[in-house]
Amino acid sequence: MKLKEKLIIYYLSATFVILFFVGFAALNAIKSLSINTIEQQLIGQSNLAELYISQLHAVQNEGYDELSDETAQYVIGKLGLVFGNIRIYDNNLRLKAASKGNAGTGITDAENMEILSAAAKGNYAYLVKNSTAFFASPITFEGNTISILEIIYPMSFIESLITGVANILFVGAFIFALLMTFISIYIAARLTKPINKLAAAANNYANRIFTPVEIKGSDEIAQLSRSFNAMGAQLQDYIQRQKQFVSNVSHELRTPLTAIKGYSELLAEEIGDRPYLKKAIFHLNNESDRLARLVDEVLTLSRLETGREEFHFDKINLSDLFKDTTEKMLLRAQKYEINIVSDIKPEVYVRGDKEKLVQVIVNLLDNAFKYSPPKSTVKVSLYKEANEAILMVVDQGIGIPEEDRSKVFDRFYRAENTRSTSGTGLGLSIVKHIVDAHNGSIRLTAGDEGGTAAILKLPSES
Repeated sequence: MKLKEKLIIYYLSATFVILFFVGFAALNAIKSLSINTIEQQLIGQSNLAELYISQLHAVQNEGYDELSDETAQYVIGKLGLVFGNIRIYDNNLRLKAASKGNAGTGITDAENMEILSAAAKGNYAYLVKNSTAFFASPITFEGNTISILEIIYPMSFIESLITGVANILFVGAFIFALLMTFISIYIAARLTKPINKLAAAANNYANRIFTPVEIKGSDEIAQLSRSFNAMGAQLQDYIQRQKQFVSNVSHELRTPLTAIKGYSELLAEEIGDRPYLKKAIFHLNNESDRLARLVDEVLTLSRLETGREEFHFDKINLSDLFKDTTEKMLLRAQKYEINIVSDIKPEVYVRGDKEKLVQVIVNLLDNAFKYSPPKSTVKVSLYKEANEAILMVVDQGIGIPEEDRSKVFDRFYRAENTRSTSGTGLGLSIVKHIVDAHNGSIRLTAGDEGGTAAILKLPSES
């Protein structure tokens, strides 16, 4: 069942339930109000009858005795014209007089005696049965009960009223339900239209068709569509980057493979020439090493990006780690004729993966050496500021243009002025992923004396 159909069923079900309870409550309220109105009317009639009978009793000078049979018959004749069917009983609940046409009222003697007994005790009582109200009240004269009056009141008109109201409510409910059906269909269509758009867009996304979804408004569905469009843009960018990644990998792999093939052919042609043979083997070895590094870095980056790279976090003395790693890089610095000046503050602790942090430091130092001119200086420093450990590597090299600094952490990205320098273009991308995994940050700025300053910040440990 589609969402639109479900919404229509929910709306109509809620409508019918509400109409049922409203109609039921309305009919009960009308019935209760009608009965209360009749009750007050019968009380008023009994009060008028009591006033008339007590005055007549006084005129007849019958004292405190019960109402005489003659007076009872006279009262029946007079009040019967006004009140309809009435009966008068003595104090022993025996019938003294009654209007004509009282037979067949549908009340049993026991039920009649029950309300008469209640009236004999000084209270009015009534019983509704078979569309007829039986109302009994005492008639008193100067505080003495002289008779019991029973008024028999037909209530068939109330049933007719309730039936009429029920018919009106039924017709109104039918019209309202019909109206709600059309409204429900309209609302369901309005609500499901953007959802259908999102569903269609999702199917398009599955087929790599990234068409934006246009849903206006500020409600949750509109917000979802904007998030959906943002996700589509990210997916599109990711796919494009994947394509670029494959292209770059192919290009980077093609270079050493071409070199290996070329030197292999040279070996085949110059097998008798020892100097050329030695040079070819040397270049084969270098290109093989470069190819191996590229494959290793691609695999490492892939594990980092997919979250499959394992990290082992411990409390680390970053001061000692930075100092030891820098000392191990001295031979490489001498190869590039680089002088290292260090300012490493002691006892700076972080929580991290020791091997991964060594990889970060080695990469930053290696870049500083490669992109610095001979006889220049690379400054390394480490200090703690607030709750951060700040590590800096500053060279005096060729520098990185400002517009390229935010891109250097992309895979295979290399600025124009660094393309002649050897490297895979993956080192800083790996560094960025490792730093992110440590909840840190890294950025490149211009050095004070030219060159580039790499600034690494990690949460410090006490």
